[in-house]
Amino acid sequence: MLRSLYSGVTGLMNHQMKMDVIGNNIANINTVGYKGSRINFSEALNQTISSASPSMGNGFVNPMQVGLGMKAVSIQNSFTQGALENTGIQTDLALEGEGFFVLKGASGDLYSRAGQFYFDSRGKLVNQRGLSVQGWMESQEVQNNGYGSGNMSDIVIDPGLISDAVATQNVYLNGNLNAGLDTTAEEWSLNDALTSGGADATAATDLNTLDQTTTPLVAGDTILINGTTSDGTAVSATYTYASGDTVQQLLDAISAAYPDSTASISNGKIVLTDNTAGDSSTTISLSNGAGNTGSIAFSNFENTTKGVTAKARTSVMVYDSLGASHNLVIEFDKTPTDGQWTWKVSSTGDETISAGSTGTATFDADGNLTSFLYDGGATALVMDPGNGAEGMNINLHAEASDDYSGLSQFDSLSTMAVRDQDGQTTGQLIGLNIRRDGSIYGSFTNGEISKLAKVAVADFPNEQGLDDLGDSLYQESIASGNVQINSLEEDSATNIISGALEMSNVDLSRQFTDMITTQRGFQANAKVITTADQILSELINLKR
Repeated sequence: MLRSLYSGVTGLMNHQMKMDVIGNNIANINTVGYKGSRINFSEALNQTISSASPSMGNGFVNPMQVGLGMKAVSIQNSFTQGALENTGIQTDLALEGEGFFVLKGASGDLYSRAGQFYFDSRGKLVNQRGLSVQGWMESQEVQNNGYGSGNMSDIVIDPGLISDAVATQNVYLNGNLNAGLDTTAEEWSLNDALTSGGADATAATDLNTLDQTTTPLVAGDTILINGTTSDGTAVSATYTYASGDTVQQLLDAISAAYPDSTASISNGKIVLTDNTAGDSSTTISLSNGAGNTGSIAFSNFENTTKGVTAKARTSVMVYDSLGASHNLVIEFDKTPTDGQWTWKVSSTGDETISAGSTGTATFDADGNLTSFLYDGGATALVMDPGNGAEGMNINLHAEASDDYSGLSQFDSLSTMAVRDQDGQTTGQLIGLNIRRDGSIYGSFTNGEISKLAKVAVADFPNEQGLDDLGDSLYQESIASGNVQINSLEEDSATNIISGALEMSNVDLSRQFTDMITTQRGFQANAKVITTADQILSELINLKR
C-alpha cells in the first residue's frame, strides 16, 4: 500500500514540473527567438515480486512486477522555425533556417536566435544586453584567408566612414555617330553674274570689258577686299589694277587675302570657297577704291553653302587622386573621308592636357568600329589636374565588350555618350544594407556601394544539447558537440532576413491542451494518494 502513496507522490511532483514547463512556454509566447520546451516522462524502477518461471505444464509463468511511479527524464527544447515578424528596423535580423547568431560573452562565445541588434555609440553591432555580434570585417586578411572561426571579430562600422577617392583611369564610350551627316565647306558667291557682251565672264575676261564696268579702270585704280577668314580673322586687302588685267588677277588677289580659301569664277559669278570643310566665319565684300577713275558695279556676296562640321559631342566628369572633379568635353568631327571621324578632348577648367587629346576613329561599311587611335603616338590622355593631385593617365575606350556596345556609325541619330568611368570622389557613409547571406554593405554619397562586414552563423551537431542560459542565450556543452562557424552563401539553406525578427515557436493551443492533461494527471495522482490514505485508515481501524 505504501508503494501507491510513493507512486502518487512522483506523479504529483513530475506533473507539477510539467506545469512549470508549460507555464514558462506560455510566459514566453512573445519572447523573440524563444524555443519552446517539453518534458519527457518515463516509468520509474519496478519492484519484481516474482520472476518469470516454468509452469507446472509445458508453458511459462510471466514475471510479476509493480511499478514505483514515474520520473522526468529530460526537458527538451524544440528548435523548429518560428514565424517571422516584419519590424522595418534594418538591424533587426531573423534567421530563416538552422543556426545561431554568435555573440561575444565575458568568458567565451554565446549563441542566440534573437536578432534584436543595434549599433552603439562606437559603431559596434550589439544585442539588447550589449553583447557584441561576431562576424568578419571586410579586410585584406579576410580576403586572403577566407571566413573562419580564427579571424572572427566584433562587427564595428564607424558612422563617419569615408569612401576613398579613386582617380579615373578609364572612360568608356558607346552610342552611335550619325553616318548621314555631311561636313561642308563654306562658300560665298556674287548675287549677280559678271558679264561681257551679255555672256558670262570667265577668268580670262578683261576687267574693262565687263558690262558692269561703268567707267574703265586706269592703272593704279583699286578694288577693296574686306571680310573675315574662316577662323574669324579680319580681312582688309587691296587689289591694284594694271593695264590689261583680267578677272584672273582679281581672283588671285582675293585668294591671297584669304589664305584658307580659294577664289574662282563659275557662270560669271566670283565664288570664294574654304579650302577645309567645316564650321567657318568667312565673309567677303568687294568695293571700288575712293580715289578711282574707273568703277565696276559689284553686287553683294551671298552665303550659298554654309560651312558645317558634322559632329557629336558629350562630356564626362572625371576624378583625380584627391577626389576633385574635372569636366572633360569629348567631340567627334566627321571628315570628308567615308567612315572617318576625328576626335578631340578638351577641359573646361585649370587642367593642362599634355598628350592624347586628339585622334581618329574609323568605321567599316557596316558601321562597325575598326580603329580608335591617338595622334602623335600617344596611348592615353595625359592630364595635369592643376590642383596638386597626381598626374592622370586616362584610357579612352570606344570598342565593344561582352556586356556593352561601343561606338558605331549608322545612318541614324547620333547618341554617342560616356557609359561609365571608373573614378570617384570621396563619399560619406549614408546607409547600410544587410543581405540574405549576412553581408553588410555601405552606401556612400559618391554612389559607391562597398562590402563592409559579414555576420557569422553557428551550427551544432546537437542543438538540443546546448545549455540554456536565459536571455535567449545558449552555451556550448559536451552534449551539443563542437560549434561550427559558417559563412552563409547566396544559395545557403539558412538565410538572414534584415528588418524582421523570429517570433516564439510556442503553439498556444497545444500548450492549453497540455495544461488540461497535466491538470488531470495531477488530480488523478492526488486521488491515488487520498484513496491509499483511506485504505490505510480502514486498515488501522481494524484493531478497534
